[in-house]
Amino acid sequence: MRDMALSELLAARGFAGENAKAALELLHRAGLTRPGKIRIAENKVAAVDEALNAAFVRHCRKPDCQPADSDTRRPVPVSARRCEFCGGSDNRRAVEEMAAAMAAAGWRKLLVASGSPGTRSDLRNLCGDRLDLRFVTEDTAPNKKTVGGMLGWSDITVIWTSTEISHKATAALHGPKVLRVPRRGVAALANAVRDRCRAISN
Repeated sequence: MRDMALSELLAARGFAGENAKAALELLHRAGLTRPGKIRIAENKVAAVDEALNAAFVRHCRKPDCQPADSDTRRPVPVSARRCEFCGGSDNRRAVEEMAAAMAAAGWRKLLVASGSPGTRSDLRNLCGDRLDLRFVTEDTAPNKKTVGGMLGWSDITVIWTSTEISHKATAALHGPKVLRVPRRGVAALANAVRDRCRAISN
């Protein structure tokens, strides 16, 4: 069975100095390791992450990444790359906020029209299994039955108007659930959806 150094595991998650000591003490209390051990089996890493995430909130210095007052976990300042809010990525933070806002609105199904293949892939990877995603692209049969059916399926539909897609492909996309986003990028789309969800929830 493979193992790794506990110090390396904690450092890779942003824990250093007194915070690393506190994290190690938590792992002792959780029974995941014991005092004096300096290595841990790799098959325990998932349990270690679960314990750490439940007890500590890791955040960078960005104003948008500061823990909420209601968060009872111990705050641990880390580099942006280790931040659980942005992970060093504005796209990641924006998608996290979008997913939370959609969940609060009772929405899960997001339809996106246009966007480059790479951007669509980034959005899909960042959303993971938290949202159901479908895309209207140039390869989608541009008729009312096909595109209109996708619109009916969605909770909210976004048209990236700054990216290339024919009007014919999006002609059936209209109505109160359709949101037009004029700016490129995953963060721009996610922020627009977040704001629409919050407006409806309020």
